[in-house]
Amino acid sequence: MVIKAAEITWPNGLPYSNQFGDIYFSLDDGLAEKNYVFLQANQLAERFAKLAANASFTIAETGFGTGLNFLATWQLWQQTRPNSGAWLHFVSLEKHPLTPDDLQRALALWPSLAALSAQLLANYPPLTAGWHRLVFAEANITLTLLLGDANELLPELVADVDAWFLDGFSPDKNPELWQLNLLSQVAKLSKVDTTLSTYSAASVVKKTLEAAGFEVIKQKGFGHKRHMTTATLRLKSPPPLSWQSHATISHDKTAIVIGAGIAGVSCARALALRGWQVTVIEQAEHAASAASGNPAAIIYPKLAPAHLSAWHFQQQAYLSLLPQLRDKSLAGIWQERGLLWLLAGNQQREGDKLDCHPWPASLVRKVDAEEASVIAGVKIDVPCLYFPQAGFLHPKALCDAWLNHPHIQCHWQTRVTQLVNHQGVWQALTDDNTVIAQASVVVIANALAAQQLTVSQALPLTPVRGQIAQITTNDTLKPLTSVLCYGGYLTPHYSDTHCLGASFLPNNTNTDITDEDHQHNYQLLNSFLPDLAQQLPPISTWQGRSALRAQTTDYLPMVGALPVYDDFCQRYAEFKHGKQVDEAPVYHQGLYVSLGHGSKGFCYAPLAAEIIAAELNHEPYPVAERVLNALNPARFWVKALKRRQTVRQPTSKPMS
Repeated sequence: MVIKAAEITWPNGLPYSNQFGDIYFSLDDGLAEKNYVFLQANQLAERFAKLAANASFTIAETGFGTGLNFLATWQLWQQTRPNSGAWLHFVSLEKHPLTPDDLQRALALWPSLAALSAQLLANYPPLTAGWHRLVFAEANITLTLLLGDANELLPELVADVDAWFLDGFSPDKNPELWQLNLLSQVAKLSKVDTTLSTYSAASVVKKTLEAAGFEVIKQKGFGHKRHMTTATLRLKSPPPLSWQSHATISHDKTAIVIGAGIAGVSCARALALRGWQVTVIEQAEHAASAASGNPAAIIYPKLAPAHLSAWHFQQQAYLSLLPQLRDKSLAGIWQERGLLWLLAGNQQREGDKLDCHPWPASLVRKVDAEEASVIAGVKIDVPCLYFPQAGFLHPKALCDAWLNHPHIQCHWQTRVTQLVNHQGVWQALTDDNTVIAQASVVVIANALAAQQLTVSQALPLTPVRGQIAQITTNDTLKPLTSVLCYGGYLTPHYSDTHCLGASFLPNNTNTDITDEDHQHNYQLLNSFLPDLAQQLPPISTWQGRSALRAQTTDYLPMVGALPVYDDFCQRYAEFKHGKQVDEAPVYHQGLYVSLGHGSKGFCYAPLAAEIIAAELNHEPYPVAERVLNALNPARFWVKALKRRQTVRQPTSKPMS
């Protein structure tokens, strides 16, 4: 899915869409019209003011355009929302998004929104297809932008919408946004009494909305316009049930997170930003002590095939992480030095993906050896993929910064050996049954140690040994300015030290520093960059570090609510015979996992945490439904059932 930006001209200083032959708004009354047609017609001021403590309110929109509806809603939210921990979630679809320059010019026409516009512009995503989640934590707002064809994206949205803004160009100019199949998806994503408004009073709009299940009313239009349309959904059929049905949630915004690697830290932060009281329990003496504790974490995406680009978890995780790392509080922790992926040997196939890949050159481009050498600061002999916004970060420093939140309390050198749920409250226990902490929700994010807990021991995780080396810089290495990747990696120096990595040995649980792994890392560099490798200091001077990563067989993490294994196997036993089972799983109430991130934890875990936070806070999910299904912790159980295999012996009982 290739995104084509809006083609904008500026007659009389107003943004005009060449694709649809219409203006985005009138300068004389554009903002007033937005308030009348969408905010007032959906009675948002009154509904915002009545929100209960910790409630969520979701608005969805067809046609983000200049973002004026979002900013007007944000302004109203500031003025009317209760001070009770409530959150506003705004979802908007756009096939032809404005470029950053056009967006800035359009929003400059509204000085009353300047402060909010600046925040939107600072977080405006690259124009790539798919889901883009922006979190404005101080305002208790999320914005989820879906860039691409609404008819492809809307069926993949998972949300419970309270109010709709139908703000695409008129049916005669943009008929795709007013068809029955799309408005049926609008109804599917709505609840009983969900409201809807649009400036259009065309009879085709009224008939299509009624066919989709809405009760439609023609109202007085704004200004000189005679009519507009409002609607309310009165009846809603229950969704079909399957093994992928989501857990029902009831909680008091308290959570225990087990593990203080990047998976646990990301979950703690995501919940704390939403007002949760979080207790982190870590068996080591500080955060990022195991696989998350390397001196450097490389942040880059592996390109997806072009046809999967809009649905690719790793690419989306990378794009959603970049603006978070650019926060001023992380200055010095995040090193946006760019990354060169050497296209030689078995790595050449990565370059083939770029030939039809929809990402812009600002995210990735192919460079020849000469340009690569200039970018890297050292001689490169082969062409490369260049990711200018990639780089590396300091893992422990990032984890410490994200844990530094008034809603997060940490217990160090404490091992959870048992989880017990009593009347909806989880207790984390030591081996002598001492209660460490209790909360309504538990997130298991302790990598391989999850298999030592009864409730999660049926999750298949593979240990993967990895060893890196810290190498003192010298006159040859010091000019290196970008990260080099070639199957292994070499970072620029920081504090006069480079990081060279990393071995990858599945089912090897040895954590000793070995000369064999040092030799492996050296030979890998030598096979791609022999001149550089020969200038490394002697291996005897290297400072090694090894740890075990937790990997899944499909290289995607397990993220979300955890079903009860033995019940799951019994409930879906007919999968063995190729039959469908129309039932929802029995879940451990309030139990979630973020596991199996492998060597990509610092790229994957923050978005995984947003997925869990979205479910716990009744937010629209920040990824497509097919991505949620691909990350479902029970997917390996389903595969085993269909193959008539057993993942692990059933031992867990419902914790509810």
